[in-house]
Amino acid sequence: MTIGATADFGTSGGNMANSVKVTSSDNIVYHVKHYENRSNIVIQYQSNSQYENVATGYSIEVDGETIYQPRLRLDQGETGKKTINITSGINVNQDKHTIRFSTYGNTTYLNFTRDINTSNTGNVPVTHIENVTLRNGTTRGEPATVADITLVNPSDQIYSTKLFVHTTETDGRHRAASVRPGDTRTITVKLNEKPGTKVAGEARLFTGNLTSKDGALDQVEFVGQAGKDTSTWDRSYDPVRPTWMDDHYQYENDSVRQSFGEKVSGGYEIQNIPIAYLAVAFVGAALVVLKLR
Repeated sequence: MTIGATADFGTSGGNMANSVKVTSSDNIVYHVKHYENRSNIVIQYQSNSQYENVATGYSIEVDGETIYQPRLRLDQGETGKKTINITSGINVNQDKHTIRFSTYGNTTYLNFTRDINTSNTGNVPVTHIENVTLRNGTTRGEPATVADITLVNPSDQIYSTKLFVHTTETDGRHRAASVRPGDTRTITVKLNEKPGTKVAGEARLFTGNLTSKDGALDQVEFVGQAGKDTSTWDRSYDPVRPTWMDDHYQYENDSVRQSFGEKVSGGYEIQNIPIAYLAVAFVGAALVVLKLR
């Protein structure tokens, strides 16, 4: 194909291999074969150059991001084959996808269609919530409970992600949360819970609108306490109305709802017993002693 040529490979699930022939300016012939249903492409090449030890190479881009760029040294008549998985470059936010194969003096575009559920992407890697840790911290010099939310991006795509966190006491915290390809990032979110109290909540990661599943990436629920283990589990993504809208969403979790004594104690405990209960018990015991006198 000549520079800028395009091959359309049809819709998702096709079982046939679609092949194009590309010849570089240094006379290396490439046969590019795309198995869309396998999420890979196969590159077969042969040097028709009259020279030995020719420095050459090619580049594979998927949806605008480079996923593979080898440098080759080929002798006259030398051949080779490489199978390349393209899932790391697929952008889950779009249905129409493009593979760009480039070599010296020639470029070919291979198009295909795949509709991907962004919150359940199968074998296509995408930014997700890896872990939630609760700890005691400070905000503007004041003691506070904070959540450290670790995000991982195993793909070659850059997603403009946002994080939204609710707890039983925190009515939504919104943070920009993009992560570079192949990198990890921890976002710290201040919560309204007093230091030391048990915290239950959920975190949503998305690229679109909170009120829609379009662009939804991940959602986890968590329960824990600063200085102790925090339990996390995956949830199916649930669109919600954000705090800046009327009748907005509020998180509830009856299983960790604080009793009156726990609220009065402000999270302070002695041997896992809220101090308010101990104080009541102490006063009761004192009254009994007085009556006995």
